[in-house]
Amino acid sequence: MKYEIMIAILFELLSKRCVSASYLAEKYEVSKRSIYRYINSLELAGVPLYTIRGNNGGIAIMDTYKISSTFMTVSEFDQVINALTAINDGVENQKLSAAILKLKAVKKNEYSGFDIKSGNLVIDGGPWGDTVGYKSKLKVLQKCADECLQLSIKYHDRNGSVTERVIDPYIIVFKQGLWYVYAFCHLRNEFRFFKTGRIESAKILSEFKRQDISEKNLPFDFWHNNVESVEVGFEVGKEVLSDVEEWLGIENVEEIGGKFKATAKLPNDDGLVSKIMSYGSGLKVLYPTELKNKIKKVANEILKSY
Repeated sequence: MKYEIMIAILFELLSKRCVSASYLAEKYEVSKRSIYRYINSLELAGVPLYTIRGNNGGIAIMDTYKISSTFMTVSEFDQVINALTAINDGVENQKLSAAILKLKAVKKNEYSGFDIKSGNLVIDGGPWGDTVGYKSKLKVLQKCADECLQLSIKYHDRNGSVTERVIDPYIIVFKQGLWYVYAFCHLRNEFRFFKTGRIESAKILSEFKRQDISEKNLPFDFWHNNVESVEVGFEVGKEVLSDVEEWLGIENVEEIGGKFKATAKLPNDDGLVSKIMSYGSGLKVLYPTELKNKIKKVANEILKSY
């Protein structure tokens, strides 16, 4: 991701009430799809953005972040610095680090006597526990993507198979709370997304010749390519409502007739059955019938084992 563009977009939003994705795309010479990815990254970092519909609509930032084009309050400096630092802690970028230092310098000069309050916002896509090992993997992946270095990895796929393969890392992606590396896989002879958490080990090899790959062409619907998808309807109990909203997205859950219903297009694999059953009786499949029958079968097998 071009962090310098994302920072510029942030300050564009801070200095104006609302800007359109088309305007930002034209100004920074990127696609609208790239703009929406930058906006998504800012939201993940805690920047409160929302969409205004209509002829004069676009992407806007909450009034609590609104400033004039010439100054920010102490609190606003803290929030912007914290958000950018949180992103940089995940995958360090020299230009982003430089921008953070500039912001801290401006704040120090403009508001002498105030201390920078950092650490209020943390983005960590790794598991609880071994965060050091996880971040070490991210640093290696970032280094290889920046310097065009091949990696030999041991990878665990979603079906439990473990393979050793050589990959050419191109881009590090943070999506839906998880870190991925988009790389050319020499075992499959194609570009693929690899989930960082599924990489057991990685060893740096020699340099590779980089192909012409653009961020705007990334297949963010990548799971559709390998797994059949299915439209699923749910009835959601209040006891699991918050967790289901995080899983499916709050925009896909609505209250109808006093009950919470959700719909989503999901990968139709064994992992889906396990995920649904992890919510217990709080999540009921309404359709399709085939998926309902799968749930019943697995539940009966579990019952028999006891």
